[in-house]
Amino acid sequence: MNKAIERKIFDLTFLFRVVAIVEAVYFLLGILTPPSRVQSVIGWVLTPDGHWITKLMSVSLAAQAWLAWSFRDRPYLEMARPLAFYQLASATVDWVMWATLGGDGIFSTTAGKISVIASVPTHYLIGTILIVAIRRPTPHFTLK
Repeated sequence: MNKAIERKIFDLTFLFRVVAIVEAVYFLLGILTPPSRVQSVIGWVLTPDGHWITKLMSVSLAAQAWLAWSFRDRPYLEMARPLAFYQLASATVDWVMWATLGGDGIFSTTAGKISVIASVPTHYLIGTILIVAIRRPTPHFTLK
């Protein structure tokens, strides 16, 4: 791999921007999609409680995006670790839920299948790259 590209990909300032943008997009999709359009836009078949959870989760994704964006120029390791954890954990939850509840109709729409098929490798990739970047012997900012 080209050294300049490798340096960029594993640069936490770049990765914090990626996380901020990805989570901001998820926030906007979740918060701005009216309940009547969730199934056609996102592909989820939700109960009224599911719509409430979607809005609530959207706000938490906005907080994650806000933190990543706020610290994009000084990305602390103490913040990079939970961001990496979330990326890996969310991808794991997606595929485990699909594997265990697929027969019950989770991700049953075409849009739902496309979204989970795209999100699982994307989140695993971002999380893995964050972990590699955290472990690289390059100067990092710490809160200590």
